[in-house]
Amino acid sequence: MNRRGAYKTGTLSLLVVVGALVSCHVPCRAYAADRAVIEVHGEPEAEVLWFRPGAVLFTDRDYRLAQFPEALVGEKFLRSSIDSTWFDVVQGGRLLVATPHRIEGAASQVETLEARGFVKMQEEAFQLFGSAKIDQVLVYEKQVASGESYRLGKWAVVLGFEDARSAKNRTRAAEDKPFFVYPADIPNTGMLFVDRGKENHSGHGNNSIAECQNGDIVAFYSVTGTGADDWDGHGAAGWSEYRRSTDGGLTWSDPVVFDYSKRMHEGSEVCSALVYSVITSPNGTLVATLIRYANARWEKKLAPVYFLSHDHGHTWQGPREFDESATVEDIAFTMNTSFVHGGEIFIVFRGGGANMTPGGPQTLWVSADNGESFHQRSTLPFDTDCYYWAAGALDDGRIIVYTYDAHLREDHHTAEQNIPYVISTDGGRSWSDMRTAHFAKGIRNMQLSGKVGDFYFIHGRSGSYQRERVGDDPGPDNFVLYSSRDGIHWDEGIVLMSRLQTPGGGDCYSANTVIGKYDPATPERLLIHGDVSYSGAKTNMHQWWVTTTPWALDPR
Repeated sequence: MNRRGAYKTGTLSLLVVVGALVSCHVPCRAYAADRAVIEVHGEPEAEVLWFRPGAVLFTDRDYRLAQFPEALVGEKFLRSSIDSTWFDVVQGGRLLVATPHRIEGAASQVETLEARGFVKMQEEAFQLFGSAKIDQVLVYEKQVASGESYRLGKWAVVLGFEDARSAKNRTRAAEDKPFFVYPADIPNTGMLFVDRGKENHSGHGNNSIAECQNGDIVAFYSVTGTGADDWDGHGAAGWSEYRRSTDGGLTWSDPVVFDYSKRMHEGSEVCSALVYSVITSPNGTLVATLIRYANARWEKKLAPVYFLSHDHGHTWQGPREFDESATVEDIAFTMNTSFVHGGEIFIVFRGGGANMTPGGPQTLWVSADNGESFHQRSTLPFDTDCYYWAAGALDDGRIIVYTYDAHLREDHHTAEQNIPYVISTDGGRSWSDMRTAHFAKGIRNMQLSGKVGDFYFIHGRSGSYQRERVGDDPGPDNFVLYSSRDGIHWDEGIVLMSRLQTPGGGDCYSANTVIGKYDPATPERLLIHGDVSYSGAKTNMHQWWVTTTPWALDPR
């Protein structure tokens, strides 16, 4: 390993093809020295991306990558104009070009490529984008020499190079960082965790993960509808399921339906009851919190309830009330804002039954008896119309809670880059005045991690509102990750997933947990789950890993 943030090996790279881990040997992943370096001309918007499902292929068309041979998975490609691609070879080596096969109506560059010495890699054409036969392509390859110049017309996609100079290269976002991201070829869509698309399901914002004290991981997600009544896949009507890993998150069990959640959706008491938080208490009991909705459009009907598991999530007991006298106006919603500190469980709630801005109080609830009972400890000093939180305990004993108020000050173009937070030094009984932390690439629906090595991490959408971009700010609707040594002052951030890599942009509600915290012999690492669009607002669940030491990601 010679640089931070990227994992390379001479004989094996772990790549993702629609959720499957693929072993890909040389020559399909050639050594860097065998690959060409090109200099791109005449296109200031050209950029380097990776062959991933849904990647946008051209700078002037919205065509998205549909199919590709296994040998091309994870390759870099040049996103340039569909009409013209112009480059010089500045370092000789292998270069690949995809172009339509020669049939009537196809805008093929086959004759140009063959005249310059390119030869076909394979005989079978595949559907690069769309469904028309004229958009099926063949891939050509050549060992190009330094000094050669190429100007390809409509249309071709250049790929397989080591570097494309003068093009925006966002694939190097994690280099020179004091941590590593897996899969390493970011921005990417991670590893597929749940394929809801097979059954035309979706699920937004209902992700929660807990590591059990025996080392198992339990990861919850929702299964919701995709029709017009279900907000085209962005609604809350459905049920919760979970999967289990017994090998540290490398492999996962089949889904287990959370029985109460399914019964509530099938009954008439509420529209749905979805798991929005799961936490391991100090004695190992799991506490799962469910939000109870009135309809698919996120209106809350009843106050949340919770379940306990004393056997690492195999069986569950409940429902239990947080406070029998509390109504939905008092407590209505949380989003993974639960953590353990000083032998107690903490959960941040907001009240009010309305949609995204309920106008209720934001309160801190605490359990000192491993989830057997909860009580309200304090009210946070945030505007009642704020929504989204991230909360946790810092290693100096302070508690920090972030919120999101950019929707209240849309005329402030930096609102999604300067995020409010408060601090408590007495276990959440009292709070500091509100301050702001800076996030250079913006942040929305954020999630704070526990400490991994010397770093806290926070991830979420890079905002939703347009702003003046400075430096490498990618703008809104990307999935971004930040690191911090103190949980308050954050680095410039990196893009885990580009909005260009998904058909519906980067909504990306997410969750995380630190893995390995109960085993002193296991290096700690961060597991991130996030919703990724597979068609408009319809989402699948994907996962990423972050470590502070090199880690051979090797599923058993």
